[in-house]
Amino acid sequence: MLSKHDAYYEPQDYDTRSDEIEHRTYELMKVGAKYDYRTASAIAEALSELDIASADSLQAMIDTGNYEIIGRKIMMIAFDYMEGFAKDHAEHETNA
Repeated sequence: MLSKHDAYYEPQDYDTRSDEIEHRTYELMKVGAKYDYRTASAIAEALSELDIASADSLQAMIDTGNYEIIGRKIMMIAFDYMEGFAKDHAEHETNA
């Protein structure tokens, strides 16, 4: 038995909607856009919301003193965090 959601959308609509969400997520994360992960505020917010495991992982990298690896880890944390907001925003726009 199909759920109401499955019955409403045709199978080909899933791919189109998914592509639309991915494209809009990308647009929202461009340099200077609403969810630009490269800004100091986005990085600070992402770091403030770290779970224990991620914080421990980052601390281990900090302890190595390898600033390139530390920077890459921080940027990935910020990217993942802001991508979540951008994707939620894109999904909301698509469903509206």
